[in-house]
Amino acid sequence: MEKLKIQMETVMALMQIKNNFVMRNLFLIGIIIMFISCDNNTVFEEYKSFENQEWNTDSLVNFDYSIIDTVSTYKITLNLRHSVDYEYQNLFLFVNYEASRDTIELLLADKSGRWLGSGIGDIREFTLILIDDKIYPKQESKTVTIEQAMRYGSAEKIINLKFIDAIGIMIVKK
Repeated sequence: MEKLKIQMETVMALMQIKNNFVMRNLFLIGIIIMFISCDNNTVFEEYKSFENQEWNTDSLVNFDYSIIDTVSTYKITLNLRHSVDYEYQNLFLFVNYEASRDTIELLLADKSGRWLGSGIGDIREFTLILIDDKIYPKQESKTVTIEQAMRYGSAEKIINLKFIDAIGIMIVKK
């Protein structure tokens, strides 16, 4: 009888140790998930969708944002969502920011036609860093304007660029 009692106490002690181990691991996993999912460094993120996945050459896309923190450094990214039915390997854009106008080429697929970027199903998302270390010297409102600049063959421009789902800007405090 005494031997059974000792065995029961041993089993109970081992179960307590196992429960403590499981609870501690669950707690740590919860903390890790909380830190990964809470990204409070994003100060601005906005997407503009295109009706019927068509971007007209006359449609300028404007992103208006304000910066309050003049001490931090920021990263500005351009995000593009497109269908796998998009007919071209690249996308040319005119980007107006502050007093400059840049022509940017997004390489969306490699030479074999494999899409670059990420995605599941028929939508892909491509991200390009526009500015990596931006410091704003004063609190102010800013606008980024984006225009599609695709040409094909002898055509001066592609009027309705098909299979572009949305374009966005994200500003992250570094």
